Amino acid sequence: MNIAGDLIALEEQFWKGDADFYRQRLTAEALMVFPDPVGVLGKEETVASISQAPRWRDVEFTEVRAVMLATDAALLVYRATARRAEHATYVTRASSVYVRQDGAWKLAFHQQTPATR
Repeated sequence: MNIAGDLIALEEQFWKGDADFYRQRLTAEALMVFPDPVGVLGKEETVASISQAPRWRDVEFTEVRAVMLATDAALLVYRATARRAEHATYVTRASSVYVRQDGAWKLAFHQQTPATR
């Protein structure tokens, strides 16, 4: 099993995916932590936000590391460089915690910390 590869593929879908993807792949108690002014969002707030926001066009992941926390829990950390058509490049260090529920990895926690280019 290549846990880093599996989880980074899911991360790309979170960066580019629509609200339905978020609804299906976030745990019920998921928390998302973004730089101000967004702050902390729960699942329903995240889904609502995604349905109103333009999605990322391109995203590149580097410095990827994954650690199994338990049989059904994993931590993924990486540096992302993302672009939207109408915005400048966004660079962040991100952390995500996934849990396996009903045979599928679901996102339980995600945090972004802006990085320098």
